Amino acid sequence: MLRLEPIHGGRVVFAGMDLAALRGRALKTFRGQAQMIFQDPQGALNPRLAVGGMLGEAHAVHRRCRRAEQAGRVAELLRAVGLDPAYARRYPHEFSGGQRQRLGLARALAVQPRLIIADEPVSALDVSVQVQILNLLQDLQRDLNLALLFIAHDLAAVRYLCHRVLVMYLGRIVESGPAVAIYAQPRHPYTAALLAAVPDVEKGLQARRAGTPRQLLRGDVPSPADVIPGCPFHPRCPRAEARCRVEIPALREIETGRYTACHFAETL
Repeated sequence: MLRLEPIHGGRVVFAGMDLAALRGRALKTFRGQAQMIFQDPQGALNPRLAVGGMLGEAHAVHRRCRRAEQAGRVAELLRAVGLDPAYARRYPHEFSGGQRQRLGLARALAVQPRLIIADEPVSALDVSVQVQILNLLQDLQRDLNLALLFIAHDLAAVRYLCHRVLVMYLGRIVESGPAVAIYAQPRHPYTAALLAAVPDVEKGLQARRAGTPRQLLRGDVPSPADVIPGCPFHPRCPRAEARCRVEIPALREIETGRYTACHFAETL
């Protein structure tokens, strides 16, 4: 989506622009509107640049402010992500993992983007620090009116932060819709299995009393390079039928704003 890798097929459209067609100055302009927070906060920061130089570099490349204004803008960014402006003289190795992720967020915000892509931004952090970063993302998304694409395996974090959810299996979207609706009533067997795998003592006790067996997926996840006839999920799906083995289900709208790629979504 950010053109960090070449687009080999399909289209990515942002604010009416086909991103695959952007070159030169147009691509640079787009990157001033869309930024990324990486999974590894240490590997994402230049160890040779102090924080002030790192954030100032973003301003200089995208010409967001004059050189005389950079120090003040850096201080504003550090305050916005909950860090002391005096940290501008420090280097990335002098910070904790949570602080480095805040620095990555400050660098993304430096160009005043319209979109931030957060790729597993809390998976490498302690649980208490994860909550702080999620709250910070939520506040910034609301206060700055940002579009936020949050990529994660942590279903609790997704439910806490996201308004709309897209569930993917082997590189395909298998279900999408409002977060509240998907968590309340999943319409794809893979989504249902993901939610059933989340540890929940109360639900486990209720299911045991009701005699409801826990839904478990069988087999291993196949390689994305494998060619699987029919539905890609059918080798592991507890509801698979003959049709699933030969026909690929289309991603279709089953309710207003809800899409699923399952032949039997209406009965799930």
